Amino acid sequence: MSDKEWDVFKESVKPIRKEGTAKPIIKKITPRTTSNQTTKSTADLETVLSSEWGNLEKNTHKRILKNQIKISNKLDLHGRTVEESKMAVFKFITNNFETQNRLLLIICGKGKRLGVTQGWQGTGILNKKIPDWLNSKALFNKVLWFDYARPDQGGKGAYIVYLKKLKNKLS
Repeated sequence: MSDKEWDVFKESVKPIRKEGTAKPIIKKITPRTTSNQTTKSTADLETVLSSEWGNLEKNTHKRILKNQIKISNKLDLHGRTVEESKMAVFKFITNNFETQNRLLLIICGKGKRLGVTQGWQGTGILNKKIPDWLNSKALFNKVLWFDYARPDQGGKGAYIVYLKKLKNKLS
């Protein structure tokens, strides 16, 4: 492009109006209270809706695996009973859903390891129960996807959980 053509091009271009630019919208989100629902909903943790571990968009899944999305919060269940762990998982998921933390890590451990004759296999009670709780009726509308964590985050002794977005009803 010659200088003459460039000058003709510059004269034909109209600048963008400043009044039409978009302004960011900042919303304050207040968590919903769930004081009465805690005891009622924890009973729903035993009602498993699906054996599938949920669907997640392919690009989001890749970003999680590449550690491009940072973990917002962690819960360590070591040393807790099954009932204590159930309540802790329910409260942890509910509180993080309300505060819009999307990617969570739940550490449960691999459980007791069996000996050489059983091939060093064995899984803990919590490791078996957590998928049922995350697929339960109580957490169905909060959990979008979960899977075992990456090896550097605990591997099969931890679960990585991706929560749904909180939809606020504007009044």
